[in-house]
Amino acid sequence: MTRLSDFLAEEIERGCFPGGVALVGDSEEILDLAVAGHAAVEPCEQRATPETLYDLASLTKPLASGALALSTRDLALEASPGRYFPGWKKTRYDGITVEMLMTHTSGLPAWYPVYVRGEGVAAYRRTLSEIEPEARPGERVIYSDLNFLLLGEILEGLYSAPLDGSFAQLVAGPAGSGARFLPETPAEVAATEKDDATERAMTAALGLSYAGFRKGVIRGQVHDGNAFRRGGVAGNAGLFGSARDVWALARGWLSDYRADVCGDRTPGLSEARGLAWQGARGAGSAGEEMSRRAFGHTGFTGTSVWIDPDADRIWILLTNRVHPIVRDANFNEVRRRFHSVAIAAFPA
Repeated sequence: MTRLSDFLAEEIERGCFPGGVALVGDSEEILDLAVAGHAAVEPCEQRATPETLYDLASLTKPLASGALALSTRDLALEASPGRYFPGWKKTRYDGITVEMLMTHTSGLPAWYPVYVRGEGVAAYRRTLSEIEPEARPGERVIYSDLNFLLLGEILEGLYSAPLDGSFAQLVAGPAGSGARFLPETPAEVAATEKDDATERAMTAALGLSYAGFRKGVIRGQVHDGNAFRRGGVAGNAGLFGSARDVWALARGWLSDYRADVCGDRTPGLSEARGLAWQGARGAGSAGEEMSRRAFGHTGFTGTSVWIDPDADRIWILLTNRVHPIVRDANFNEVRRRFHSVAIAAFPA
């Protein structure tokens, strides 16, 4: 047993998640990897393994969409999204830039069930061109899936290819990562929520109705409803991977660290945001032991990756905390406990 193993066992005993994987690495190697608990408890039990694929949820934003956005010289950060997305209405979106999408300062709402207005790529593009912002550009950070749904559409246009194909060829392949969209074998994937319960409630709270919510435990399909009903591939969510897969993607951000990309581009606002990444300032999941240059991201399903260039460290926690229901615990507290344990076990 290692300190990471003990951490996982204690958190499972607390009821924070059924199972998970914890990893500490640097830019060259994995220093420790621990696994505990179950990849599924309903409708039948299955133990988690180091190879279990997790729904990475919003880790898709930096690891896939952010990586692709920064891999092309054809995307100008200072440009209006309307340069690349013809449906954009300039009269309502004047002043918003591509950079604001990537730093969550566009003013678009935090969430909207795009699928209530129609499913699939064509319907999504139409709806994304109609949603009204709720704040002025650059006024505040509003973390929003809509920013990256739109960025995903822009990237598919720039690459003239679906997002999953571009990611596999240009990001995962060169990194030696097995992370992927649309996993082929559900039994390899940790299960998530039952009955689309969270989005069912969120949609109802907006006074909207939708007849297509899934029933039963979700497994092998992306948990996020907007990504799922676009076809499973979207700029905000849809990526699956093991802890090793995430480390293989994250190590490039560490070894080729760029302050202009991963550093704080929102110094006058409530929290630090880089291009697709979150900075340690104002981040509830980071932990005080990290340096000011640390950056990372979390995912609703119970995932996180944090990277500290000053310590040459990568910390990855992948769980299925939404299986079979979303737990009430403050999961950022779980992440902070993980970081404290991992940093103490493997100091810089």
